[in-house]
Amino acid sequence: MKSKYPSRLIVPTARGLVALATILLAWGGTFASQAQVYGAIDLWPRNSTVEIGGTKSFGAYVPITPNNVEWLVNGIPGGDVTLGTISASGLYRAPSAAPMNSVLTITARSTAFPATTASTSLTVTRPYPWLWSISPSSLQTGSFSISLNGNNFAADSVVTANGMDLPTTYVSKTRLTATGMASSAGTIAFAVRHPGPGAVKGNSVNAAVQAASVTVSVSPGSATVLLGQTQSFAATVTGSANTAVVWSVVGGSVNGVIDALGNYMAPALLPSPAQLKVRASSAAHPSAYGEATVQLVAPPSALPSLAVARYLEQSSFGPHDTSIAQVQSLGIPGHLDWQFSLPASTIPTPSGNSVGALQQWILHHYTAAPDQLRQRVIYALSQILVVSANKQVYADAMLPWMRALSLHAFGNYKDLLRDVTRSSSMGKYLDLANSTKPGIGGGANENFARELLQLFTIGLWKLKPDGTQDLGPGGSPVSTYTQEDVAQLSLALTGWTYATPPGGIAFSQNHEYHGAPMETRPALHATGSKTVLGEVIPAGQTVEQDLKSVLTLLMNHPNTAPFISLRLIRSLVASNPSGAYVTRVAQVFQNTGGNLREVVRAILLDEEARPESPPSDFGRLKEPLLQVSGFLRALNGQFNPHQQLTYLFAYMAQSPLNPPSVFSWFSPLHRVPRSPLFGPEFQIYTPTESVLRGNLFHYILNSGAGDFSIDLSPYQPFGNDMPGLVELANQRLLRGRMPAGMKQVLIDAATPGYDARTRIETVLYLTALSGQFAVQY
Repeated sequence: MKSKYPSRLIVPTARGLVALATILLAWGGTFASQAQVYGAIDLWPRNSTVEIGGTKSFGAYVPITPNNVEWLVNGIPGGDVTLGTISASGLYRAPSAAPMNSVLTITARSTAFPATTASTSLTVTRPYPWLWSISPSSLQTGSFSISLNGNNFAADSVVTANGMDLPTTYVSKTRLTATGMASSAGTIAFAVRHPGPGAVKGNSVNAAVQAASVTVSVSPGSATVLLGQTQSFAATVTGSANTAVVWSVVGGSVNGVIDALGNYMAPALLPSPAQLKVRASSAAHPSAYGEATVQLVAPPSALPSLAVARYLEQSSFGPHDTSIAQVQSLGIPGHLDWQFSLPASTIPTPSGNSVGALQQWILHHYTAAPDQLRQRVIYALSQILVVSANKQVYADAMLPWMRALSLHAFGNYKDLLRDVTRSSSMGKYLDLANSTKPGIGGGANENFARELLQLFTIGLWKLKPDGTQDLGPGGSPVSTYTQEDVAQLSLALTGWTYATPPGGIAFSQNHEYHGAPMETRPALHATGSKTVLGEVIPAGQTVEQDLKSVLTLLMNHPNTAPFISLRLIRSLVASNPSGAYVTRVAQVFQNTGGNLREVVRAILLDEEARPESPPSDFGRLKEPLLQVSGFLRALNGQFNPHQQLTYLFAYMAQSPLNPPSVFSWFSPLHRVPRSPLFGPEFQIYTPTESVLRGNLFHYILNSGAGDFSIDLSPYQPFGNDMPGLVELANQRLLRGRMPAGMKQVLIDAATPGYDARTRIETVLYLTALSGQFAVQY
């Protein structure tokens, strides 16, 4: 029967094709998902271990067909001889030695679906070192030797005692021996470990340790020894078959040395305290020891105490019983050499970045630092190359400058200038950081350039070699530089910025960071030629090259040697040195290229610094920091590290590390009132400030517990003997310089005191206030 509809070809529409594709993709996704789900492999055992040479069976469940797997070791089919092998059935056979990385990866991979895998870790270990027993089973304090019995020991096995390795000897697979030291009674856990690849530690066995009854005696029990001399000691040990001893000096080599035979050699310098102990410790039982007391005494010296004290006032923050004995022992040149050899004291970084804590530390350091000469030179240099906490309000901004002064105090002045210039401290204080060539960021800053000329090197006026002004026509002083020199010098010093912090981003002008010296930025540097003091600095030089040219130019200037030499002499020795004295020191500065060690040596050993009877106008006034520090050291005391006294020095116009200007606490050109003599320190010695010094001396003598320490015991036997008390103060504070009239005044003032302590305090207080003590003579 014929259809009523004509035959025709059915062509799918575009929409139909899209639907068909969607269906097929969905089926494909289903197939892939099922393959992933049903193809997962379950592997066992998980995270297991096996000893070298042993075997371990692995199995895999594969819920897909076919369910065959291929086994791999660290990705290697079947493994290899180094890592171990694994069979088609999953039997792993370990190598004879543990691989370098003894933790292996065992993998099962589907042969039908290679992307489908499962892995687990297998650790290859050395045989477990069983420890069964030790002999002896109990010990006494002291040295010991033990035997260990067990199994699986090897030639490199190590015995441990409470986790610490002992010297070990391999005897056999079942026996080891070891030696050690039991320092105290208790329990020691012994074990054996195998080191290297496949390392393993075995079980432990405990041994009880009992205190050994051992005694050591030393003879003679006490001795008095001159510095540099020897004394022999002998030791007797009871309670131990081992009678050997180990000799030592309590406190270390600063107190002398002692050899293995008990021969003690006293040090060349008198330590503080001067009484010490030598010790003989049982070699077998170190906790058992005997001691002998040694009293060190300085040999007689031809140097009078006044000469020694005068030298120490110039080279330290004041004489101290120990330092006086050291100088008398070594002589002044020898003491100088010893002080030059001492390592620089470490400058701490205060917690909380506190300038206040840094000021507390510096007060303590002035009175307690062993390297007193270095500290006194740093103190002098800090008043020439000034940085102040009145702008650097955090400690980190002060520390680079302080550490540069310490590093170069006995080094070369040019190196000191270089490091201070590059320090972030000076970059901030005198605005050298981010000083740029004209047209960028405002142009070159002239602050540092001006002070580099005026205060750090050549000064304001042309000088003769003796430090006096070289006057021009009509008797007028001649300027050393002009404003144009300052401008040109400031251009030569452009292109410096703060260092980039670790991990930070470097900008053309970094924000202040004080953890490293300043960096250069060539794009900000004026590269044209500059003319400074008549010398041409060539064009096209780098930032560093221009700085080097500047420093070379200034170090070669004829003013620098007398200018810096005069400043150092005034700070260390005398405010009005003769022209001949300045000339001699300046010549050393010139000849050594600014070697500060030799300049300081020349200053302190010069004939003008070491006369037997100085003239009445010789010396310098002590500023508050020196006078108070000297008073504490004269009483064998010191500022304590965390005292709360820095504000009192601010009241006296000498806040530590915090001078008011780039000229420091007082002008180097200030003169004694109504006198032609220079006296820079008199500028902060007004009536008010002198009274404040007296108040501080009173506080030191009457209270202040926790702020400082003093020792008044030498004066206690004289509390009821006024002439004897006054004479002792004369010898210990003034070194015999007290006038007869002053002695009687002190006797009259102290006699009414109601007890010995009051009379002692009165005499010391009035002596400290006297002009004889206030002046460094």
